[in-house]
Amino acid sequence: MKLNDILKTVALCGLVCFFVTGCSNSSKSSENGFKELHPNADGITFDDFRVVELSKDIPLSSISKITLEDDLIFFCSDDRLYSFNMDGSFNKVYGMQGRAGNEYINLSAYYVDKEARQVCIIDGSLGKLLYFDYDGEFIRKQDLEALNSRLNFLYDVRLLPDGRLFVHNRILNDSGLLFAIVDLKDGSVTDFKSVPFSTANTAEFCGEHMCNLFDGHLYYIIPFDPNIYVLNGNEGTVLREIPGVENVPTQKELESITDYNFFTEYNMYNEGKFAGFSGVYETDSLIFMNVMAQMNYYIIDKNSGVEKRYEYSLDDEVSKLPIKSIKATYKDWLIGVVDPMNLIQMCEDMPRNPSDPYLKKLVETAGKTTIESNPVLLFYKIKSIR
Repeated sequence: MKLNDILKTVALCGLVCFFVTGCSNSSKSSENGFKELHPNADGITFDDFRVVELSKDIPLSSISKITLEDDLIFFCSDDRLYSFNMDGSFNKVYGMQGRAGNEYINLSAYYVDKEARQVCIIDGSLGKLLYFDYDGEFIRKQDLEALNSRLNFLYDVRLLPDGRLFVHNRILNDSGLLFAIVDLKDGSVTDFKSVPFSTANTAEFCGEHMCNLFDGHLYYIIPFDPNIYVLNGNEGTVLREIPGVENVPTQKELESITDYNFFTEYNMYNEGKFAGFSGVYETDSLIFMNVMAQMNYYIIDKNSGVEKRYEYSLDDEVSKLPIKSIKATYKDWLIGVVDPMNLIQMCEDMPRNPSDPYLKKLVETAGKTTIESNPVLLFYKIKSIR
């Protein structure tokens, strides 16, 4: 399958995710594999809320991945990797497309090595890793044949504390390898987790953030599975089972899926099946999980033990700050990424001068946002969930 076809498929899924996110309906409170569905941010109080408007020095049409480290915000957008400062000002761009030794054809994934203060761009199609310092200076190239021969559909990676890479792959046809572990020293690959379903000649990704590194531990989730797992060496064990989940698809049902894509997952979701989680994130006080590519979300308060499922969509009357499109964390902050059109539409039904100071800040930002603006970052620091 050609790379352009793969990217078109991913782009289509992104458009569908945007559409259904805006059309989520709170009336389905007892469906979709869960017993309860609460209105956005109901019962949630905030310690702080910040809005970061990204400089227009670098126009960003979209943001596919985001990482925050060492007071820098790293973005992957349109096959380019950028960093911005925490105030939204532009910092650096890393590498460029091309066939030279320090260039890449396809930016398959990237990771930030906080200890070395380096950024690594991975070109899965050429099987090479390009290392840059935070200032954008090229350091070195590393060739890994396994990336080209076996993992050329890689989607995301995490650098493990022992120096290995935990890789999240797209799946293609009956090659359902979802997770693998790559030894950066010898280039060997260990197959870690495969899914029982297959696709119909398209490369499909399962979730936007299926693995998360926090406090030195690698946590991951599996499609249609209500558990959070933790990596122990080369093995995975259940860390936490999400309560209140019903109608989990059986192994036989999953094996019968021969044309897996977003629509397949969404149809199961509408039929009342548990469609699984699409992203897992963690802070010092919270575990946050996206459901169905940000249709809904699930929060676990690690301090109080409260666990609740919410919808991202907004009610007609909004009087308090909504949580929107969480795609990253930083220290004890949840980071939402909202494109300008979505932000403008989201605030149309909000009061022009709300009493909530955080909501007021959001409305003021939307008031000076245009469709040519860059995506806006929303920093949420949650105080409690009740």
